[in-house]
Amino acid sequence: MPAWERILLARGLDGSPDLGTADHDPSLLTDMDQAVDLVAAAIRDRATIAIYGDYDADGVTASALLVRSLRAVGLEPLAYIPNRESEGYGLNAQALEELSARGARLVVTVDCGTTAVEVVANRPRGMQLVITDHHLPRTDPVGGGTELAPADALVNPQRPGDRYPFSGLAGVGVAYKLVQALERRQLLPPGTARAGLPLVALGTVADLMPLVDENRQLVRQGLASWADSAPLGLLALARGAGLEGAPTSSGLGFTIGPRINAAGRMEDASLALECCLADTTEVAGAAALALERLNRDRRRSLAEAIAFARPMVEALPEETTAIVLGAESFPAGVVGLVAGRLAEEFQRPAFVYSMSGEEWKGSARGVAGLNVVEALAACESELLRFGGHRGAGGFSLPADPGGAAAFRRRVEEEVGRQLGERSPCRVFSVDAQVALSECNLKLADQLASLGPFGIGNPQVTIGALGCRVASREAFGKQDDHLRVVLDDGSSQLEAIAFNRPGLSRHLPPGRRVDALFELDADRWRGRERLRLLLRDLRPAQE
Repeated sequence: MPAWERILLARGLDGSPDLGTADHDPSLLTDMDQAVDLVAAAIRDRATIAIYGDYDADGVTASALLVRSLRAVGLEPLAYIPNRESEGYGLNAQALEELSARGARLVVTVDCGTTAVEVVANRPRGMQLVITDHHLPRTDPVGGGTELAPADALVNPQRPGDRYPFSGLAGVGVAYKLVQALERRQLLPPGTARAGLPLVALGTVADLMPLVDENRQLVRQGLASWADSAPLGLLALARGAGLEGAPTSSGLGFTIGPRINAAGRMEDASLALECCLADTTEVAGAAALALERLNRDRRRSLAEAIAFARPMVEALPEETTAIVLGAESFPAGVVGLVAGRLAEEFQRPAFVYSMSGEEWKGSARGVAGLNVVEALAACESELLRFGGHRGAGGFSLPADPGGAAAFRRRVEEEVGRQLGERSPCRVFSVDAQVALSECNLKLADQLASLGPFGIGNPQVTIGALGCRVASREAFGKQDDHLRVVLDDGSSQLEAIAFNRPGLSRHLPPGRRVDALFELDADRWRGRERLRLLLRDLRPAQE
């Protein structure tokens, strides 16, 4: 049976790559009708509307989506994104006072607001507030039930009892449903929602939302309409990053998304919003160049932080269950990236923090089998604040050595309880075993049709056993990537391992290995070739 058919069967697709479509009725979301009524009144009265977002790619794209949509009816809404360092995540009272002073009668949040109970309750007199969000509500510390911010309308598929059939929308996905509802009410021109789909695709992928159900359709349509509908700034950003034509979901997640996020991590997310809102090629190009510069700064900061942290991790006893470390030298904007990189490289959950004002602020990234937010909850007595979900979280610690040491002990105990005696290892689901001669550009294109890939619909991973290492060489500015030529007796193919500088010493020419990889059709300026993107290697098994 050909490799393509074996892979379809392994994924339960029974010979067809069609994974279905979904486009749910926005009116099923609780409070959506009230939200539309409030926006309709503001449009009718030509009142000042403010869009209050977040500093990550999801919040930035959601903010841009609503601003661009309201511009379609001649409004010029205020856009506000808090600063990561000075304001932190979510609604804050001072920002609402500022927006009120600037004349905002209606504030619409995106990607935040559900848990801002006190701020919303004490908002400026006369200010109407619509919350669109996708984060879990907080638990009432007294009664134990769900506590929602008392907005005039709160649209969030995570609300208890919400009738919407899909709870996995990103913040930009919820904002899109508001635009869709406004268009259906004939308050926005026909096609407004569809024009925003590239922004929806980018925010959904960058926020690591599951690419199933409606998200899958939104991302697929956003990629398909990229050339015609993507904002000028995103087109300039993609060109500057070397992406030709419409990007893939991987291009959104690993190339464009990090450049949008770099603004909030390294400086101020308003620059990323400017890039998404630019209406001339000159402004778009300038914003894209500035984001490229910030992304280089982010990569440099990340590389320096990883170089600082790696020896500390390598010095840990083998039986250490979790990586817990902090340093004042870590830029606050990259601690999450450092935690993710260390968790991936060492296959241990990582809790990394840096000094921010009078406290340590950190990020956590997990591994298979660990619930990160439960681990943080077990350490609640040592923390000032924490939050997150199963795979990742954020936390704040008092700035004293004793508190950090106690936190480390509690984390290691809880991780040990959850994971038991499991040794650090990478776990992969392999779609098929193949001979290298079966790997070609046609198969790569067939596999691409199963996309968009991401959480809930992972890239196709295939394996080839008993390959001989024909050659290997490091490449990249810091020799941090590896190029390997594999030979299984039927064919030779080039394989690439990114950010795996230590792998080279385990791959002397002639050694036989079992390889797991993805197929990549590398097309650049009219040339095309097949590459294997290495996921993992092990000594060849008998």
